[in-house]
Amino acid sequence: MSIPILLPQPKYIDISDGTTRIPSHAIIFTKKYEFGKQFKLMLNETLHDSVNLDITTYNNGNEFFQLFINPDVVPQPQGYRIYIGDNIVLIANDEPGLFYACATFRQLLRQYGRTLPRLYIDDFPDFPNRGILIDVSRDRIPKMETLKSMISTLAQLKINQLQLYIEHTFAYREHEKVWKDYSPFTSEEILELDAYCAERYIELVPNQNTFGHLDKWLIYDEYRSLAEAPNGFDSPWGGWTPLPFSISPIDERSVGFVGKLLDELLPHFKSSKVNIGCDETIDLGQGKSKELCDQYGKGKVYFDFLMKVYNLAKRHKDTVMFWGDIIENYPQFIPQLPKDMIAMVWGYEADHPYEEKCGLYAASGNSFYVCPGTSTWNAFVGRSNNAMANISNAVTNGKRYSAIGVLTTDWGDNGHVQHLPFSWIGFGYSAHLSWNVTEMPKEQFLHALNMNVFQTDQPISECVYALGNVHEKLFYTPNGTPQFYALLYADGAKQYKTNIDVQRVESCIEEVNGIAERVKSLSRFDALSDVVEQVLNNVDFALLGLKTIEFILKYDDIRNIPDNEWAEFEKQLDDVINVYREIWLRHNRTGGLEQSIHTLSRIKRIRRGENE
Repeated sequence: MSIPILLPQPKYIDISDGTTRIPSHAIIFTKKYEFGKQFKLMLNETLHDSVNLDITTYNNGNEFFQLFINPDVVPQPQGYRIYIGDNIVLIANDEPGLFYACATFRQLLRQYGRTLPRLYIDDFPDFPNRGILIDVSRDRIPKMETLKSMISTLAQLKINQLQLYIEHTFAYREHEKVWKDYSPFTSEEILELDAYCAERYIELVPNQNTFGHLDKWLIYDEYRSLAEAPNGFDSPWGGWTPLPFSISPIDERSVGFVGKLLDELLPHFKSSKVNIGCDETIDLGQGKSKELCDQYGKGKVYFDFLMKVYNLAKRHKDTVMFWGDIIENYPQFIPQLPKDMIAMVWGYEADHPYEEKCGLYAASGNSFYVCPGTSTWNAFVGRSNNAMANISNAVTNGKRYSAIGVLTTDWGDNGHVQHLPFSWIGFGYSAHLSWNVTEMPKEQFLHALNMNVFQTDQPISECVYALGNVHEKLFYTPNGTPQFYALLYADGAKQYKTNIDVQRVESCIEEVNGIAERVKSLSRFDALSDVVEQVLNNVDFALLGLKTIEFILKYDDIRNIPDNEWAEFEKQLDDVINVYREIWLRHNRTGGLEQSIHTLSRIKRIRRGENE
């Protein structure tokens, strides 16, 4: 028989000679009826031919399926063992471990059906916390059924933590003006998701930014007075920004504002944790706090406000998480962090200095997670090699320096244009490495992703992976791809003329079209039709971005494009956006769609000479 293709790959597999066939009638032994009921449901869902199953809590020793929890036999928390011989035994340290044993067994059933290889699996996680963060504040907010489908798949990959990144997309009772155009999560929906996650041994951790990234609030007059720089600031991301971004740490009303948000949001989550954000406070010291920052330093002003938010969050939760990017610039404050606080060490390029950053926290005895990314944002079709290298860098250094968790992030900068299929490269690779810090060969990983995420034996993952690497033929742009930045920021892309030539762009277009033809051939499989449509829509955006680079190389400025060529390009863009709209509404909420399309249509306004 073929070797099991599992995701994550277990620590130890020993395959014996022979096979075991699940009989047409079998008894499931379990001491807890609910486990047996879930296992029976899993068998019925996975096997195409029917098996008559009975559940018993009486162990005679000859039941075909035997499910045990015994920490004396399996000492590692969340660990499990599977024995397939004359009968099938799943034994685990605890309830999550038994759930993960069932998840692995489901993957075996999916690959082999009723006739299984005789084998022994011994498995347990390298990190106790293995999380995914989904950005639900940059326009795209998934429907409940979309989120539940994602959660179910992530649970089967042994992910046990989920964070929904919120800036303004929770329906706070007294703040409708801020969220009314974004189809926010309601109290009831959060409670429903919290319960749905718990049933699958996933901890839904609340995540509300409380310092920077509050521009969606501060643009309104009711809140602008709380801003650090209400009339704008100098941004490292693109010069002068006329809108506010962070709340002011020296305004005592800021503490009251944050406190009320946390008071309302946090009781909806059973989790003992909360992530208070506090990242990228890029305008700090450029407004109300300038004098204090000049006197005591930005690090001190930042740290003092961080501690105020920490104390607010501690009224509700035992453990407070925060993004570590700012305090890492002032390492003298790291030893002063409360020892029950968790730093989230993030960075999204392949060569991010994770070793250095992890060492800062390890040296001071502070707990931390490593937080790589899927590299899907600002890219249309992702950056596959960067994603896998970034995740490997983060996880291996996290393991070396005793990080207590991994949280892989999927951001939505600039319209959240990437459809979900592109995120599964990062989700899947992180699920593997955060469970088993052993590199999996790329071909094996993509095969496992096909089987256990897309549930097909067709090479959709290979196509997605290949699309995410075409940009490497051009030149390096951090945090995104040249074709993305060209389409959205054609007015700032003249540097392309010194880095690439038309032949390289044409080579990229040819390669993308070739991969797209392979993707189109998979549309004949019903199970992949929706995935194929999403992939091809992002491909079309990428091709438009490459075409924009061609225009820049040929005409220097998109305003110089001949009208007939522009008319054809604009029609193509409108057609791609129309398909984008249809796909979005199938999987996501209405709120945020028009904002995303406005971003994607920016090139049309540049062409018309309109000011942004």
